Amino acid sequence: MNTTGTRNHIPRETIDEIRNRTNIVEVVSECGVALRPAGRDYKGLCPFHDEKTPSFTVSVQKQIFYCFGCQTGGNVISFVQKHEGRSFIETMEWLAGRLNISLPSQDVRETANRKRVLSLENLHQFAVEYYHRQLLTDGVGASAMRYLKHRDVQPKTIRMFQLGYARSGRRDLVKAATDQGFTIQQLVDAGLIKDEDRGPQDRFWNRILFPICNERGVPVAFGGRSLSEEHQPKYLNSPATVLYDKSNLLYNLDKARQSIYKLQHVLLVEGYMDALMLYQSGIENVVASSGTSLSENHASLLKRFAPEVIIVYDGDASGFRAAHRGLDRILAEGLRVRIALLPAGEDPDSFARQHGPAAFTELTDKAINLIEFQIQAAIQRQDIHRVDVKAQVVREITETLLNLKNRVERSEYVKYAARELHVDERMIWQELQDAGLKAEQTPQGTKRAKRAPEKLSPRAQIEIQLLEALIQNPELIPHVKSQFHYQDFTDPRFSKIAQLLWEACKDNENVDIQALISECSDETLRALISNALLRRTPPPNLQARIDGCLSKLRNFLLQDLEQRVRSHALAEGSDEIETLKELIKLSNQRRALTAHPSEELDA
Repeated sequence: MNTTGTRNHIPRETIDEIRNRTNIVEVVSECGVALRPAGRDYKGLCPFHDEKTPSFTVSVQKQIFYCFGCQTGGNVISFVQKHEGRSFIETMEWLAGRLNISLPSQDVRETANRKRVLSLENLHQFAVEYYHRQLLTDGVGASAMRYLKHRDVQPKTIRMFQLGYARSGRRDLVKAATDQGFTIQQLVDAGLIKDEDRGPQDRFWNRILFPICNERGVPVAFGGRSLSEEHQPKYLNSPATVLYDKSNLLYNLDKARQSIYKLQHVLLVEGYMDALMLYQSGIENVVASSGTSLSENHASLLKRFAPEVIIVYDGDASGFRAAHRGLDRILAEGLRVRIALLPAGEDPDSFARQHGPAAFTELTDKAINLIEFQIQAAIQRQDIHRVDVKAQVVREITETLLNLKNRVERSEYVKYAARELHVDERMIWQELQDAGLKAEQTPQGTKRAKRAPEKLSPRAQIEIQLLEALIQNPELIPHVKSQFHYQDFTDPRFSKIAQLLWEACKDNENVDIQALISECSDETLRALISNALLRRTPPPNLQARIDGCLSKLRNFLLQDLEQRVRSHALAEGSDEIETLKELIKLSNQRRALTAHPSEELDA
């Protein structure tokens, strides 16, 4: 059982402690998978493939997951790696962070990098608190407080979002931070100051500041809003740093994630104030893209928490374009997309303040599907009845439909588009095929058959029964290991699992199956082991079951040997009498194995 080099600096006992103290149900739920109790286990829709009926099972008792639909499985470590796209080290750091466990490291460079990141996080936390105090200090943040009051931002919202104020001085933060022991280089690396020819200068001045946090709630950047028209740009963000990449972060996700998970859809707006004011009004499942185009990382991030995104942008031409830019990326991640169209001249903040949260919720509940949005956008731009315009709209819709994962949704949208544009459905399906959609994915094509359950040979059935018994009761591995070689399993997957079990059982010590799953790099093998843990309760007389399996497998081995003897004798022209004697001996051995039948095995 090989351990990759990246894991070597984390002691096995630390990995075991993190895994044992982590509740897999909590982690899977935090990652956006809706689970419901099902007996002693939990079930939900699998996050790794499309399905309508829950086949994804999470066992609290065994701390493993397994999908009976796509045959994906593992423990909490492998789940986070696969679902979040994290490396082993990143996964262990994330899980350890949830438990406040410190990870040791033998990699000097990695230790130094981690120390640097932590110092910059601490510096940002200091800056958040410093700017927040400036806003709340009488006489200092008066102009900023007047602006916030004018925008109806309540004191509790100011505190919850830790809004701040950067005064007009150009070295205020430089002095405050260095007095606390932070260095000029750290301030530059954090993007909080600029080291110019005239010396270090604060990046933000005369601005209201919105702290930008990552999904864990750790501040990593700022967005600043100027308080005068002369001070441009109107909004200024922190530059890209080791902590902050705007293509990986969504404003307010740290506060909104629980509401998003509960409601199973997320509202996506453009600006900080839009998200903040909606949250203040009680609409908490809202995040902001901070004025940037949606990236693939944004779409992947949203998918972790909800299956549906409602895009709420300003009801003007730029708002339409901004919404359209993000559609394909969101659809490519398998998310459902609807568009909430605001009246011209309104933004989410102004609409919610003027009409109230109930009206805003009603507007988002009536959000239109993406095809309807594209058609309406085309109508706004030009005459949809012109042939060339209609052809262009069909091409745009085709690009969108190609990114849809769900066949039923694609089919329904094709019908809707054909009806609204007064074109033949077949023309849209042909456009889709010309653009790359496979013929079998169209109504005229052959429907793809469901994945048939794997059929095992009688011998392989005995092999998997033996492995399941050992995985569920690893203390019996030494007993089997002494009598049966892993190379005698006929199914290559089963042979490899047996090899992992045999090699893990050193000096007849007990094998930790959870550790085996964590350290197994083969996803197929991890799934088989997880399935074995979940699928059945061990029989009352487990020893008899195992001995019965061994007896039947040895019988198969003798049959193999008999066949080889016959083949060899035929090829070599061996003495018939000697060959017959050897075959009789092997046959007697096979009969002896079945003279005392063990417990009947599963078919």
